[in-house]
Amino acid sequence: MTAHNFVIVGFEESANAYKALSVLRGAAAEGRITIAAAVIGERGADGSLRLAEGEDAVIGSATVGGGLIGMAVGILGGPLGMLLGWGAGSLIGGFADADRVDLSETAIGELSGRLPAGTTAILAEVEEYATEVLDGVVSPLGGQVLRLEADQVLGELEAAEAAAIAADREAARVLRQERGQERKQKWEDRVDSLREKLHRKK
Repeated sequence: MTAHNFVIVGFEESANAYKALSVLRGAAAEGRITIAAAVIGERGADGSLRLAEGEDAVIGSATVGGGLIGMAVGILGGPLGMLLGWGAGSLIGGFADADRVDLSETAIGELSGRLPAGTTAILAEVEEYATEVLDGVVSPLGGQVLRLEADQVLGELEAAEAAAIAADREAARVLRQERGQERKQKWEDRVDSLREKLHRKK
């Protein structure tokens, strides 16, 4: 039975990620695995995710926003990605209560723990006829595989996008409220100032 998966393979050695992707490209050409899209990403010391450039680092349209990989990278590179620990100045502990943020049971939340800073990874959307094909390629090169059902990842990305929109709306509401309070306070200050000046003239 064919499995539609979102696969992340982490490597300590960057060169091994390129070697593995090259072999997987060959396996796809032989029909042993179908790769809809794949890209090599490098997680920096600050936790940010940077996509490698060059034909040897990409299969298909991995960086196009409309695909599963592109959408995942877009979210991991945005504000939500910072909340998940994918960037400098993680929001957790700064603007959010870390004790109330539980991401351990989410697919995209699990990525952060599986790919520590300094890791190079292959991110791929694949159709697997047998997991042994991909495992057999990456394991000898030290690759650590995380498989997630593509449908699960897509659902979480949809939910994350909805949450981001809701957060933007709430932020705009709070900003309008604070500006209103600030204007009211300035008005009251002006009234008090004028009242004091008038009192002095008496």
